[in-house]
Amino acid sequence: MAQDSETQSLLQNAQLLRQRGETKKAIDIYEKILDVSPESIIALNELGLARIHNGEQEQALELFSKAIEIAPMDSRGYSNMTEAYLTIGDFENALKASNRGLERIEDDADLWKKKARALESLMRIDDAIEAFRRALEVNSEDPETWKALALCMDAKAKWEEVGRAYRIAAKLHKKRGENQDAESCLRFAKMAEGGLEK
Repeated sequence: MAQDSETQSLLQNAQLLRQRGETKKAIDIYEKILDVSPESIIALNELGLARIHNGEQEQALELFSKAIEIAPMDSRGYSNMTEAYLTIGDFENALKASNRGLERIEDDADLWKKKARALESLMRIDDAIEAFRRALEVNSEDPETWKALALCMDAKAKWEEVGRAYRIAAKLHKKRGENQDAESCLRFAKMAEGGLEK
């Protein structure tokens, strides 16, 4: 049990280092954890994310593949693999990775969002809109998803829906006390509604 609490402490330390931009130090800690616990899903995923940050996508993809192999019902491996592919512009493989995850874990908002981003990058805007809507069915409290949906609606010149999505995002930001983000969303909503009046 002592080792578990020690591992937990190391993980927290590494996560803090990664958040502060001290990626190299974080990587060293994650690698130490994996030397002792090679099947630590958290360490595999976190190390993979640190590798993405360093531009080491191939190593990141290997780590996410291992995480998926160990825990095929854990959405993090699929989500992070999708992110790795998105960062290198491999949108087809990003779509495949998100679909693999969604075949197993259908109600994961993050996977739906990442699938939507891949579809949007492939210029499949209608499909991206549908994927963002599926993400919102799972979690309607994320203002970033509403804003991403608004951008897709903008590409389709659906001004009323753009305005609605930005207004919902503004309310969610306001609820979180993120007033600057809320004001920005309201400005975009008014611009979209102005487009509607033309």
